[in-house]
Amino acid sequence: MTTYFGLWKQNTTLQPPQDPKVELQQNLVFQSMLKAQLQSGDIKEVHTFLEGGSGYFLTGDVTEEKLHENLLAWQPYFTFELHKTIPALKSIESVINVSRARAAALTVPA
Repeated sequence: MTTYFGLWKQNTTLQPPQDPKVELQQNLVFQSMLKAQLQSGDIKEVHTFLEGGSGYFLTGDVTEEKLHENLLAWQPYFTFELHKTIPALKSIESVINVSRARAAALTVPA
């Protein structure tokens, strides 16, 4: 399974509910959904940028199908930008392997 880094943004084209009680209910549902996704481990952490209305999240080890299902629960109220991640040490190993291959290709016997 894979970890994802995601950016989220509130969909500002949707108008908030006119009735404050409906808005409160909606916010309580959002809070409940987020808590459930955090408790299940599908989302490892989520933060809001200081200006509000956007932020980022990190998933736990989650399948693409489960992540897709989790994100669908937030639409159309939020939009997402996702980035699949790999561990930094694995990335450095890949860079070293590519560097070795380049160095070997440049070393041509005379």
